[in-house]
Amino acid sequence: VVLGWVTSRLAAARAQGVLTGGAGFEQVALGKCCDLRAACMSIPDELAARMPLAYVHFTHCLVDILLLIAPFGLYPHLGVFAIPMTGVISLFYRGLLELSKSFLDPFGNRRVSYSGLSADISIDCLIGESNA
Repeated sequence: VVLGWVTSRLAAARAQGVLTGGAGFEQVALGKCCDLRAACMSIPDELAARMPLAYVHFTHCLVDILLLIAPFGLYPHLGVFAIPMTGVISLFYRGLLELSKSFLDPFGNRRVSYSGLSADISIDCLIGESNA
């Protein structure tokens, strides 16, 4: 709404002689207003885009550091049982990592995970099930 008002005021000011400029001033000014409008309209598209790769990388680093430190943190409380418990923790936190990878690409357009744990959502199957 505001950009439409600015554009109309720009054209009216040029027609009344309030704004003066050389050849092509109105065309360039209106073109810049259209470019600004396009940039403003692309913001919701960027917000609705898929999750950035940095999220998965950060989760991967957190999981790796936790699994590396887990035996040392568990040893004072569990003693010898810290070794098998580290394997159990690894199982659960590797699942968290796979879940973060599936958040990165929920529809399976790109394979970001090559394990059998990733869930590819088939859109045609979902539409078929919802129409049944």
